[in-house]
Amino acid sequence: MGNVAFSPEYAERYQKQSEILFQEKNRLSKEEGCFANGYFLLCEGFGGEIDGEERLAARFSLFTPNHELILSYDCLDNSHPLCEMITHRNGSVYYVFRRDRFGFSIFNLNTLAEHRYYSEEAFKTGSDFIWCGAEYYPERDTIFVVGQMPGAPFEVYEFDFSEPMTCIAHIPDDALILTLPVPEFADEMEDFRDEYINWGEENIYGSALLGSFEDIAEWFTFVDTLGSRKTAPSYYMPSTPFIAFRMSDGIPVGMIEIKHELNDYMSKHGGHISYSVRPSERRRGYGKRMLAMVLPYAKLLGHSKVLVVCHTDNEPSRRTILADGGVYEQTYFSELDNIYNENYWIRTTPANTAEPSQANIVS
Repeated sequence: MGNVAFSPEYAERYQKQSEILFQEKNRLSKEEGCFANGYFLLCEGFGGEIDGEERLAARFSLFTPNHELILSYDCLDNSHPLCEMITHRNGSVYYVFRRDRFGFSIFNLNTLAEHRYYSEEAFKTGSDFIWCGAEYYPERDTIFVVGQMPGAPFEVYEFDFSEPMTCIAHIPDDALILTLPVPEFADEMEDFRDEYINWGEENIYGSALLGSFEDIAEWFTFVDTLGSRKTAPSYYMPSTPFIAFRMSDGIPVGMIEIKHELNDYMSKHGGHISYSVRPSERRRGYGKRMLAMVLPYAKLLGHSKVLVVCHTDNEPSRRTILADGGVYEQTYFSELDNIYNENYWIRTTPANTAEPSQANIVS
């Protein structure tokens, strides 16, 4: 794992490209976002050209809940944003982000120490590699940082929480990460969809209607509209779908979708969260883990608890819901589906515990 983040050659190139991109004439937009623990991020967008290639860059400012500036940095390529806040179970908070296309940083908000990484191979060859997410695994007390070349398995680096952070070689074979759907995953998602079809399953729960789209590009376009009432189709509640990838081989093992709000229909027929595991990957506990991983994101949306619905004859789904803390509310008959459903509520922050350990948001 060659790291050139602190080399003079990389620093010189970074400085030159930064001077080109971050000019007033290249300014595009300004946005603000908030994390679950009260930190908020100001993003100023810039657009420019580097070596004949159009770049979407950004200047970020991270503020504490008390509105104190704690970190400012420039990202030379923000086409695939990576901005994640991870809260360790000991109370320390880490911010994972990108300064450049092929690099990432892990910043300790308590000590202000930053671990920076930039791929030596990417620096030399300019390979098309994207760092797409980070995940905190409390049971191993480590951070996974995940990246991928289009059409290739994920590359995963695991770090402990030492100062400075140390990379660990082994990644569990069944480690999962949730990521937002992006067109780079077109081949994987076509294969994912086709497996359900080949198994004779019409509905792919939690997939934002993936099974209804023959053209996978049209599905990605549809998914992009779902984030708000202003852009979502009138027949579809605003939602965020996630793909669950197995990090060891880059296989999508399932999908899970969370509705931002409920109407009368969804309060009886779908709930806040729906999910499915692809047929060939079932009976491995992935559904339980996917559901647990998405709960912190539900808290980000303002939900203190979420409604999850299952059919009365779906024992595996019932066990998954109960294993993740589901509390039974009622059973009712759905005349529309001609089936009995059960309602369960799951707290997004379990009682008598600290805040969720991670937001599990991968961009």
